[in-house]
Amino acid sequence: MRHFPVGGLTLVGYYGYRNLGDDLLLLSSLTLLEEIDFEGPVFLPAATPVKELLDNFRFRLNLNIIKRFDPFQLSNAVKNSCVTVFGGGNLLQDCTSFKSFLYYYELARYSLRKKRPVLLLSQGFGPINHRSNDRALGKLLNNPLTYGVMRDNTSYKHFSRVSKNVELGTDYGPYYLFKKGIIPSERMRAEGLAVIVLRNGTKVEDVIKALKLNGLTEVCAVGFHNHHDEEKRRELEEKARNAGFRIRKAPGDLSNVIEIFNNASIIITERLHGLILAISMGVPFVWGKNSKLDRFIRSIDRNCNLFFEDDCESMSLAINSSMREKPDFRELYREDLERTVELSRSALKKLTRR
Repeated sequence: MRHFPVGGLTLVGYYGYRNLGDDLLLLSSLTLLEEIDFEGPVFLPAATPVKELLDNFRFRLNLNIIKRFDPFQLSNAVKNSCVTVFGGGNLLQDCTSFKSFLYYYELARYSLRKKRPVLLLSQGFGPINHRSNDRALGKLLNNPLTYGVMRDNTSYKHFSRVSKNVELGTDYGPYYLFKKGIIPSERMRAEGLAVIVLRNGTKVEDVIKALKLNGLTEVCAVGFHNHHDEEKRRELEEKARNAGFRIRKAPGDLSNVIEIFNNASIIITERLHGLILAISMGVPFVWGKNSKLDRFIRSIDRNCNLFFEDDCESMSLAINSSMREKPDFRELYREDLERTVELSRSALKKLTRR
């Protein structure tokens, strides 16, 4: 096949909002582009704080940060790209907001109208609550210029019903950490330490009771996402301190997050990348039951039931089971990750060198 000069590439995600999971997905997506020696401009629709992240983690790529909601800059980026890449996440969903689905869907549809392929890497779908959005997603996936490497079985099956342009993979967020040797090879466990990644909504009193019932004595509360998570983190710290727990300071940067996760006796998480980091490091974990986390863990082991629901008893039983069983899916996840990275690199090469 003749190789034409490489154009640009538009890389899409929920970037620049100081969300640890999405930051990892961005770093790993950029790493893949470096590995295929991509030489064209990379157009990155992102919020302003992404500059701080990229100043701390340097890449050899020609990065062009553009405004996420500027229609002129977005259309210009797509027109000057050979492919639009959705780089990780559950971007095509409407449970966060109807507008969120429309933003990503319309960007993908515009790319296809301009005959630019859309590549969905490390993606999951849903939840989708509106029937019109479900139909729209089906049309998008049915387009012969839409390709994907899905991060869970449910999303893969949904895509594969309407297209052959899809492969099953996993979430590649931690790939950058493995590539740079940031994830420790050995556990440095601190006895009695619970690392807790909560979303707004969980009853802190239930968490504290469940920790006491399982003999845990030290708490590190980690906020992954937004100010709501931070409010919950501060509430948990205050009430745990009043209940007699030692409090470990919340990590301030990525290396500190990795260190504290590696020290944990148990990780209690309601965020997907809290779960993925726990698995990556072989730390016992429990997760707050929801469709996104359920789909991911079941894609690794369909029999894993270390989840909790909205009460102290459920959480306490899950913690007890995890600390007793010490689930270790590191090798299974690493195998899936290596396959996903290879599939993603292959797809990127194909679509940037047409």
